[in-house]
Amino acid sequence: MKTTDTMGTPTRTLACEIDNIMVNGFTMDLPLVTKEKEKEEEKGGSKSFSSSPTVPSDMQYEILCRVALDDLLRQCKWVCKYWNALTYNSTFKRFHSENTQSISGYFIQSMKKNRYHTSFISINPPSPSSISLDFMPTTDIKIEASSYQAQGLVCCVSKPHSTIPGYYVCKPVTRQWRQIPNPKTRYITEKMAIVVKKSQPLHYKIIRLSNSKTGCSLHCEIFDSKKWAWRMYFDNVKLPYYIILSLEPEVLVHGSFHWLTFGKHKQIFACDIDKENWSLISLPQSSTSSSSEEEIEAMNYDFQIHRTLVNCEGHLGLLYSSRSWMELWVMEDYMKKTWRKKYRVSLEPLNQMYVGGYSLLALDTMDMILVKKFDQLIWYNFVRGIPTKVMKLQNLDHDTHHPLNSDNVSCDLK
Repeated sequence: MKTTDTMGTPTRTLACEIDNIMVNGFTMDLPLVTKEKEKEEEKGGSKSFSSSPTVPSDMQYEILCRVALDDLLRQCKWVCKYWNALTYNSTFKRFHSENTQSISGYFIQSMKKNRYHTSFISINPPSPSSISLDFMPTTDIKIEASSYQAQGLVCCVSKPHSTIPGYYVCKPVTRQWRQIPNPKTRYITEKMAIVVKKSQPLHYKIIRLSNSKTGCSLHCEIFDSKKWAWRMYFDNVKLPYYIILSLEPEVLVHGSFHWLTFGKHKQIFACDIDKENWSLISLPQSSTSSSSEEEIEAMNYDFQIHRTLVNCEGHLGLLYSSRSWMELWVMEDYMKKTWRKKYRVSLEPLNQMYVGGYSLLALDTMDMILVKKFDQLIWYNFVRGIPTKVMKLQNLDHDTHHPLNSDNVSCDLK
């Protein structure tokens, strides 16, 4: 029986069965019992499933560590809260990468002498140096968007500053690429995003937000790999005056891409890829937490507090951070747009280790953040209060970062 929790996450409170899980090349069909069911039985709950063979939670963990990345993200994570939480856990992600040869990390892109330079970083095996864009038909290429799904697709633009740039979709892990038709490039690209709708056969969509000549409205086009063509998604979006989309990567949750805005009005711009509409979402204003409305208002507008949109176990999250603390807010009801403060943690240990300040780039997992300190990238476990990995930056002029999940399976990009 399928239910939905208060956060809107699909879960199953009874014994769960998954069909056709692929583990190391073998198909498994096992009746699995969730953490919730184990607790129910411990409390003397229903015994209607006592005669059914079950798999203990530690064995579930071992099985999921070997499930193909596409099955894990498209099927398994929706079974229950426990399985969903595992996919955002740093230890589980490391074990899963080791067992399945899947990739999880970030493309770091910078510009030097009017040319883009790209490198891949990861806390998990295999070696990040094996992932690059050197197989592309041109070296001067800019990453515009990367997908969150297991196919690990990246949308790139060659010669982005020329009159007629080239648009490409590629899979860096398998070194595949395909040129796609150009959109209406008379407008300047503001943002792009890519989503895989189906894995077999591969079906993906790309959206492109572009500025009008006056800069007062947005145009949106969508590329559909099934039709192999661009079309107008929505046109002439009038945003409130002085609203500008953040430079940070988009967050894909609840079927919509989300970008933080900055300017006079600080909101979240949401673009629904299926309903083909857009909306503006307010930042946290009030809550049942201990934070007062005045404190929340100050966090929303204080220029010394950094705000980052994140994916919090499948829900829209907003991460506030200063040099000494970090606070995570989660949209617990997406339909009603209600926020709840999840936690506040101290970053003093990090501040003492890296004197002089740092910038928070991403919430890597639910226990790890990625921060930048001058010429270093640091994975910091804020639960344990220790850095897990430190990497040197080759190009100090860090421009953008793009998250990437990917399996090692070739796919047909057309």
